[in-house]
Amino acid sequence: MLQRVYIQILDNPMEDVMLSADRFDASMTNKLLAEKLQNEMGKTYPFMVSVEYVDLFTDEDDDFGDVRELLRHGAITTPVVVINGVPRIYGGIPSSVIKKEVENILSSGLVH
Repeated sequence: MLQRVYIQILDNPMEDVMLSADRFDASMTNKLLAEKLQNEMGKTYPFMVSVEYVDLFTDEDDDFGDVRELLRHGAITTPVVVINGVPRIYGGIPSSVIKKEVENILSSGLVH
C-alpha cells in the first residue's frame, strides 16, 4: 500500500499573512503559497502527497476546534500547517521544513 501524506494549510485570509520562511513576497497570499506547495509536492511525490488550503473562518465545520481555540487566545498564529492531522508548524508556510517533514514520514514506513 502506498504511503500518503495529507497537508492542510489552516489560515485566516483576513489577516493577510504573506510570509514564507524561504522568502517574503508581498504579492503572495497563503492560498497561493499552498497551491505552489501542492505543485512542488505533486512533482516530487506524485499521488503520495496532497495539500489543501482551509479558510478556518468561513468553514462551518467543527474541525480544528483546538486550533481555533489556540488562535483565539493568541497562543499560535496563522497559517497553521497540519500534516496527517497533527499541527506541526504555525506562523508561516516554510516549504523546506514541510518537505523535510514529508520525507521523514515517507521514509519511516508508516502507512497513513
